[in-house]
Amino acid sequence: MDHNDTIFTDIQNHEAEVTMIQGFLTRLIDFAIDMGIIFLIYMLIPREAFLNLISLSSFIIPAIVILLIGVYRFLFLMLFNKTIGMMLCKVKFLNKEFKPLSSKEKVLSIFRTRFSSIKYYKEK
Repeated sequence: MDHNDTIFTDIQNHEAEVTMIQGFLTRLIDFAIDMGIIFLIYMLIPREAFLNLISLSSFIIPAIVILLIGVYRFLFLMLFNKTIGMMLCKVKFLNKEFKPLSSKEKVLSIFRTRFSSIKYYKEK
């Protein structure tokens, strides 16, 4: 609870924040999907191309991984307003005014989901 919240904040706003377990499960599902995407790309790229990427620089592989995860989250947040993990756990992002995220907030929440103004809330 923030310093300006009261015990009646959830009643006044008609929104309930997710439990710790539900938030963890949402992040775990999204992490598994991220790893699945990376594994799928690894299986689809020919071995020679992968070895050529490794020999270029040690920073290329992490950059590609971060880019792939960012593209997945960007597409799903822009198209559906939630990731697959959020869909399965029936969770949504809301900002501090309890409104859906703006485009700027969606872009900021791609990599950092624990903003002080952006939190997971239960869907009704």
